[in-house]
Amino acid sequence: MDINSLNEAKKAIQLRREIALEKLSKAKEDFSSNEEYASIIKQIKLNTLNLSKALANNSDLSKYEKNDIILNKKLKEFEDKYLNPNNFFHCPICQDSGISNGKYCKCLIDAYKQILRNKSGINELPVFTFEDNKIANIDCKQSKPLNKLYDSMLKYCEEFPNNKFKNILLCGKVGVGKSCLLSSTLNKLLDNGVNAQYLTAFHLNSLFLKYHTTNIKEREHIFSNLLKAEVLIIDDLGIEPIIKNVTIEYLTVLLTERINKHTIIATNLSSNEIQDKYGDRVFSRLTNKDTTKLLYLDGDDLRHKNK
Repeated sequence: MDINSLNEAKKAIQLRREIALEKLSKAKEDFSSNEEYASIIKQIKLNTLNLSKALANNSDLSKYEKNDIILNKKLKEFEDKYLNPNNFFHCPICQDSGISNGKYCKCLIDAYKQILRNKSGINELPVFTFEDNKIANIDCKQSKPLNKLYDSMLKYCEEFPNNKFKNILLCGKVGVGKSCLLSSTLNKLLDNGVNAQYLTAFHLNSLFLKYHTTNIKEREHIFSNLLKAEVLIIDDLGIEPIIKNVTIEYLTVLLTERINKHTIIATNLSSNEIQDKYGDRVFSRLTNKDTTKLLYLDGDDLRHKNK
């Protein structure tokens, strides 16, 4: 788990609890002056006093014992309706503590996943999941191979982080379905609580330039998310301009630093075009047979198929 995101989730849950406790405290104060509530409390006290007197005089207790049951039931129903803590807490399971039976409560896990999602860059992708895949019903050249890719990437998500290949290089022309496949993959990883980050190569190049031109103290923050992400997804590699002493150099550094982490890259370029544009150092890191699975997708432009 990403520690920073987890701590953010814990703070959010703690704030929920503080707000809930404040509301509960205010409700109790308000009910202390409620006439019906005060009347029940008064009746219980009086019945308890009468019960004590009857006990001291060896009198019949049944009347007072029966009243005690009725009054306390009435009090409980009243408090359950207006002062039940579960009516104030966001999560009745852990009462907004974030812990249930010694483990992280579902509410904390959900908050953590939402924070990961907010940081992931997923809004730059089309809204698409594995469940939305209907490629088998579309008349196009890539129907079968793309459907197999969906199965493969779903398996990748389910097996993470114990995958045979840490890196994936997906090559294919514009419109063949790469972005929806990436969106499905990112959505599934985030649903599984994986710290996954998405950005385009153009955005990545802008970060490289910012890193190159900023002062040393601020550099670490710029690069940290790229390096800490359990899965980094880079889309449209090749659309970005090559900035001298920046693009190729920092891309090489990033791929080298992430050698033990998972990186997924999609590009419109062929492997030969990647080598021509980025050189041998980047090419060797992107196509290492021991760590990278190369996927090629050819076919029709699905944007026209959907019109």
